[in-house]
Amino acid sequence: MERVDIMGFDNFVGQEKAVEIFKRGLSRKKLNHAYLLYGSEERGKLTFAFLAARAINCLNSQEGACGDCVSCQKIEKGLHPDVTIISPQGNNIKIEQLRQAKAQASYRPNEGEKKVIVIKEAHLMSLPAANSLLKILEEPPFYLVFILITSDLALMPYTIVSRCQLVPFNQVPANEIFQFLKEHEQLGSFPEEQLKTAATLADGSIGQAIKIVSSTEWQERRKRYFQMSRDIVLNSDTDIFSCIEELMEEEKILDFFDFLESILRDCLVYQSTEEESLIINIDYLQEIKGIKNKSYRKLLKMIREVERFKKNSGLPLNKRLALEALLVKLKG
Repeated sequence: MERVDIMGFDNFVGQEKAVEIFKRGLSRKKLNHAYLLYGSEERGKLTFAFLAARAINCLNSQEGACGDCVSCQKIEKGLHPDVTIISPQGNNIKIEQLRQAKAQASYRPNEGEKKVIVIKEAHLMSLPAANSLLKILEEPPFYLVFILITSDLALMPYTIVSRCQLVPFNQVPANEIFQFLKEHEQLGSFPEEQLKTAATLADGSIGQAIKIVSSTEWQERRKRYFQMSRDIVLNSDTDIFSCIEELMEEEKILDFFDFLESILRDCLVYQSTEEESLIINIDYLQEIKGIKNKSYRKLLKMIREVERFKKNSGLPLNKRLALEALLVKLKG
């Protein structure tokens, strides 16, 4: 079983609703047989699932986890026999994986209060796997708790969703992320301006904010992406084919166009409102303010072209030709 670094409920920032749901169930000794943690990626769902598993089987605490008992230590190290993790194999979760889990669930816990089965990316279950899970959700043993995790609730079968207690994982406000980074033992020494930028760019994700602050590779790539985006927006004489070569080489085409779209959006917003507080890429505020040669209509058209490209990116078309055609349109 994999290991995930975990803290405690009281230190889990920004998801008070999730904490409240589990604390209430623990204090009343009325845990649901299945929970579905849903929300965008990097909202802390997997970390919370491990935290919940630890709290459920803690030997000392009634509403959380002591972190010191044998059970807490085993779960933190990924060694507890009553906590099982199911991850996709290839493109989906297969029925064989659910059958193995059900076989394990047929026996009472070895050491803990309950058996906990965590299913990552639950929306990737094959139809046979989903049907297999449904059968046990309809008549679960009292000692079993399922924790399903998904980044796309719309892809989950309704029959399974209806049998789970839903636990939403929403965006964490930027000010809470900033405060978390500032008080973080290893990150608090970074300049406040850098922490504020990371909090703004993290799209409500503490995990993403930590990556932004600590990854020099991410920061260097961001600089390159901005240079390329500025050249496109300003219609400079930069050879667009050199941009194509770099993007094709890194295989980060969609990452770049996500960034480009956010720059175009910031230019559009600032030209319309001149409100600095609405800018996402706050670290490039002065450069964005300086982009004035594009009309509102032109910026909006560019955004729509980028969105169309991203929407069609999964189709079996020649990526290089599609990329060349898009960049020509954007610079035209």
